[in-house]
Amino acid sequence: MSIAEQGHWSDELARDHVEAGTVVFAHQGELDRTVMEHLMEVSEAHCIASAVGVATRKRLLNLLVEGLENIRNHAPADLAHTAFALLVFEPTGYRLFFGNAAPQVIIASLSHRIGILNEMDEADLREHHLKLLANEGRTERGGAGLGLLTMARKSTGPIVTHAVPRDALTAFLALELVLGA
Repeated sequence: MSIAEQGHWSDELARDHVEAGTVVFAHQGELDRTVMEHLMEVSEAHCIASAVGVATRKRLLNLLVEGLENIRNHAPADLAHTAFALLVFEPTGYRLFFGNAAPQVIIASLSHRIGILNEMDEADLREHHLKLLANEGRTERGGAGLGLLTMARKSTGPIVTHAVPRDALTAFLALELVLGA
């Protein structure tokens, strides 16, 4: 029996973090435009109900758009059902998780790119952002790393990667971000 058949792969990751706060939403499975819009609405309503500042709310929604779009646009079609997103409101702010299964080579590459982004300071991130915007090699779906870069710039602290082997060729990858209130 594979890990995917034992319940959703993100269950343990979620259990490890939900005790620290209030779950705003937890989504498992395919992520289409309707689901994305619903998760955004739920998140914004939570911000308003919790009297979260406008600047934090805008950053949160920006992070959600980037993370959810990354899953929607880049998850392999045959692995779309492995997607998950989790938003937890903690005393110090928000903790966000985004993930799906992907080929291990892609996960290794993403983990490496995230490690590089985590080492950059704000000035380096800003300069890198401008260079990527000028890159004419981008496609409609991105591909230049702007989503990851935006998440690195808008989150508080490093992006944490969680990788769990799925089978000989694929693994589950979750990105964990924190946004201080």
